[in-house]
Amino acid sequence: MKMRNYSCTEILIVSLSITGSIGLITYYGETQNLGREAYQAQKNVLTSRADLFKNAKESLISTIINHLGDPEFQDQTIKVLSSKRRFRPGTNNTQTKLTGNIDTSKIFQQNIAAESISILTPGAIFSLSTDIKKVGRYQPVQNTTTYIDPQKSVNSSLRFFKDPLSGRPTTTLAFPIRDNTNKRRGYYAVDVNPKTLYESMFTPGDVRELDPPERTLAIAYTSLSRTTEIYNPNNATEYPALKSEGITNALSNRKGTYLYLNHEQKPVVGAYQYIPAANMALLVEREQAILFKKARQRLVSILLFGGLASLIAFASLKWFKSYQNTKQLIDNES
Repeated sequence: MKMRNYSCTEILIVSLSITGSIGLITYYGETQNLGREAYQAQKNVLTSRADLFKNAKESLISTIINHLGDPEFQDQTIKVLSSKRRFRPGTNNTQTKLTGNIDTSKIFQQNIAAESISILTPGAIFSLSTDIKKVGRYQPVQNTTTYIDPQKSVNSSLRFFKDPLSGRPTTTLAFPIRDNTNKRRGYYAVDVNPKTLYESMFTPGDVRELDPPERTLAIAYTSLSRTTEIYNPNNATEYPALKSEGITNALSNRKGTYLYLNHEQKPVVGAYQYIPAANMALLVEREQAILFKKARQRLVSILLFGGLASLIAFASLKWFKSYQNTKQLIDNES
């Protein structure tokens, strides 16, 4: 069929359609490649951080267990638990370090970053604590507390919960205190700020430089139905409930797409996994708007140049057809 049988408008529409198709196909292919590359880079960072978190948890528990095996610790804690008194660190008794024949300085270890350390009775009542407000109160050692019995297993998953006083997540580790007959006489409880565990994933010198930078989220249940960050590096006092496809998949230990909407409803490339050591989801995310910026600019360029070329071709063809028609009229009159 000859070109003159097509109108200029039809040719313009076809030209613009081809330009748009080429632009979209190019954009789709480029974003798919960029997405896969970004995901793989984030997956490597995720694996590294997950290992560092696990190592930090294991190191913390190992340090506490070693302390529990210290004969001086065992001797002093049994004396505390055998006494009817409630010793309060910060009072004159503790400031002198000696209370009768009880040396409380041998009880609380100094080689861990703890918010508070306490001795609990067999009935889970605070008998001695670095936080004097806790003495005499009840502390459940099964529900919100991570109970670890070294004689059975040290692989218990951490339990996070929202501290009603501070308003942020925390986690408490509780260990049995046994006497020489292996009878449980009480508990050694350590309150750990999740910030310590979170920051353990960012050891200086590790290969984790991504361009553009990523955001790392450590998400866990801090109540029966509420999932929040265990530590918010951007605002340590705000812990809203967070939900997204990536968070749900990670907490369910389920594989899924790496392109999804994050908790802020922004399209992201995300690598995520479930961390059994903490019953936690770990996510490394980057916004698609930043990752795909060059691809988007290339799409705009293709559409602009293609559209401009189509318009020039349209104008040229329009002029050519007009010229042909004029010439034909002149020839007919001749």
